[in-house]
Amino acid sequence: MADFGYKIDFARDTEDPGRVFRAMLGLIEFSKVTDNTLIKYLDVEIESTLVLENIEQGSFIVWLKNILKPVDTNKKINFKPICSYLAKGKLYIVEFIRDRNTINDNYELLEIKERLKLLAQETETNLGIYPDPSNKDLLLSIDKFQAANSELQKSDQLYYLTQNSICPVNRNFSLSEESKDNLLFKDVIKDEREMILKVKKLDLLGQSKWEFKHGKSRIEAKVADFKWLESFKNRDITIFPGDAIKAIVEVIEKYDFSGELVSTQYTIKEVIEIIPPPPPRGTQLSLFPDE
Repeated sequence: MADFGYKIDFARDTEDPGRVFRAMLGLIEFSKVTDNTLIKYLDVEIESTLVLENIEQGSFIVWLKNILKPVDTNKKINFKPICSYLAKGKLYIVEFIRDRNTINDNYELLEIKERLKLLAQETETNLGIYPDPSNKDLLLSIDKFQAANSELQKSDQLYYLTQNSICPVNRNFSLSEESKDNLLFKDVIKDEREMILKVKKLDLLGQSKWEFKHGKSRIEAKVADFKWLESFKNRDITIFPGDAIKAIVEVIEKYDFSGELVSTQYTIKEVIEIIPPPPPRGTQLSLFPDE
């Protein structure tokens, strides 16, 4: 028997029929991400796999089933309450989205956190200790669901299904990138500093991030020195992995509400110079390099 499913009542005789399938693929991805998040907050080591149970005609209805297996095959685990927990957990997230068009502050997330925590207790897996899901995990699930929801047209209708309920989805829900940042980060510290970075991987097209090494850390940075970048593209500048650059770097550090550093972003604003690696040991350096 299936654990949960999705129903799309699509507007017929409309353009872009592929939207229905893109939305369903997005909903399956939301299910996988959310299941992994919910399992993380149980004191059990299990792996979850989604399998297709049935597709019904008429409206586009897909039923899915969780297949759980323990990491330790010698350990006996009652999977029935965990499957129920996963199906209801996704339902609670859909209901949370149904009741609002966006999320304005962290206090709203406390509601869904408390519901999921109480739901986790029904599995009786953690000896009475069940941590709250993090804002980051919750917003990742919500973001996946929003992406799938946005594939559909306004005239389409979407429902989350369990064996005992049909929950309509709020098609008007939207959460901007700025709103997500406000929910995830309490403090954002930005400064510019001079740094020496060793080149690990070049971006030959100049459209993505370069990979550098700074001390023992590997970092990725966008090069925003467009004059230097143009010279690099035109091969007026030669640089190879193993070279280093001295540069003015913008560093943006984002901290969550507990004071933990969540992310660091690097942008190279100005390349000052290229520093080649030292010559190999035993190489004779000429006093007259032009000879």
